[in-house]
Amino acid sequence: MKKPLTIKDIAELANVSIATVSRVLNNNSWVSDKTREKVQKVIDEHHFSPNLMARSMISRKSMTLAVVVSDITSPYFATLVEQIEKACQQAGYKIVLFDTQSANKRSESSLVIAEDQIFSTIIDSQLDGVIILGGNIDYLNIPEGYLEGLQKLIATLPVIVVGRKLAHYGYTCLQRDQVNCVKMITGYLLEKGHRDIAFIGGSPGVYMTGQRVNAFRETLQQAGIAAENAQVIETNFYAQHGYEAIKKLLASGRALPQALLAINDRVAMGAIRALKDNGISVPENIAVASCECFPGSEYYVPRLTTVDHQNNVLGQHVIQQMMTLLQDMLPESPAIPPLFVAGESA
Repeated sequence: MKKPLTIKDIAELANVSIATVSRVLNNNSWVSDKTREKVQKVIDEHHFSPNLMARSMISRKSMTLAVVVSDITSPYFATLVEQIEKACQQAGYKIVLFDTQSANKRSESSLVIAEDQIFSTIIDSQLDGVIILGGNIDYLNIPEGYLEGLQKLIATLPVIVVGRKLAHYGYTCLQRDQVNCVKMITGYLLEKGHRDIAFIGGSPGVYMTGQRVNAFRETLQQAGIAAENAQVIETNFYAQHGYEAIKKLLASGRALPQALLAINDRVAMGAIRALKDNGISVPENIAVASCECFPGSEYYVPRLTTVDHQNNVLGQHVIQQMMTLLQDMLPESPAIPPLFVAGESA
């Protein structure tokens, strides 16, 4: 009885790598038409029909990626994971999601899972690569245990981080533009004639907050406004923290600013609710804008003036980079420009 062909045999007959055959079999969009036709011709001629288990055994790949996220309930992380999963499916991969719940610091400490423990689980699970979205890597003070776990992870698997780049750690990093998004929206408020602008939301312990606050102050300074006099109320990243920021603002005894710049749409929504509860109308009495658009904001009343970071494009780039890493090549890190979204709130 003739021995059935394997993926390795198909690769040799088509004069391509095993990884390329795997991508063709999984209908991966990152294979050229010419290469796809060459491989498919061999597959058709030999009536080759592999199953997933055989494919994994031959290629030594699980065709599965780990995605570590610090709070899947956050609209930013939820939409980005959705885009990553779609891109993974196109590439013939699956994802395993690890949600640490570390972004929204909660009183139920049992909900928070140590990320270094997750890294150990991933190493033991024989996955093909890891995508890290936020978490301890974005904090100014990073636990030593996390750094040790990250180093072990990098030594074992291809790692992509969407967020902060740490010196002396060899992972691929895709950094979002945290500066121009703020300059764009602050500049818009200034063009509307607002000179007294307050910044709300974010956390002083998070690297990204510092980037956005510094960009805010720098834009004011360039406009001839004393940035040190601008109010900055750092609470956190969720709707309730926008509400808390307004309570602090009203309790400060200072006059209400002409405009508010929220760190993201959820904080802006919480702020608008708090303003309304205190008889203050948006945008009639005060303008409110946001540094980061979340899905559904276009249905809010009023529609938010905000910035789109193009998470759909970001998710595609993440998987393109991972596919490149899995071929033992260094990926490029393209810039994804933020886009201004005109609304009714400012």
